[in-house]
Amino acid sequence: MKGKKHIAEKRHSGKRLVEKAGLAIKHEFYLEASWILTSIFEQKLKKILEKLQPPTKKHGLTFTQLINRIRNLSISAKHPDFSAHIKVGLIDDIRTWKNQRNDVLKDIPGIHVSQARLERLANEGIRLFKELNKAAKLLKRADNLSDNGIEYQG
Repeated sequence: MKGKKHIAEKRHSGKRLVEKAGLAIKHEFYLEASWILTSIFEQKLKKILEKLQPPTKKHGLTFTQLINRIRNLSISAKHPDFSAHIKVGLIDDIRTWKNQRNDVLKDIPGIHVSQARLERLANEGIRLFKELNKAAKLLKRADNLSDNGIEYQG
């Protein structure tokens, strides 16, 4: 029973993080929202990798390494459904967002980082997460349909 509880908690941790990111944005804690979003992106990318690649060392991968692996999988076209749903442009946008987040962090000690810049960063992260989440759901649906012998026409 203990294992089932842990799995249930883990399954809902992503939803909890999304709620926390929304709450942070609502209360204008944009930098905190960006860090929560980073964690959400990492979880989502790891989950996608687990479905597409044999078990390897995925838990120690950095955000950059996860982005690179997902991008390489999308470009390689070894998984047609994956390439159709998880576009290289989306992965590149996530990388750009991550780099902007890093630039903001580097700028904080030296210059004043405006609230508007932090807000744009957080809102862009939310937009990208929604896009990635939608693509992942479509990928999962296509995968489920193909597993059942039904060809997906979406």
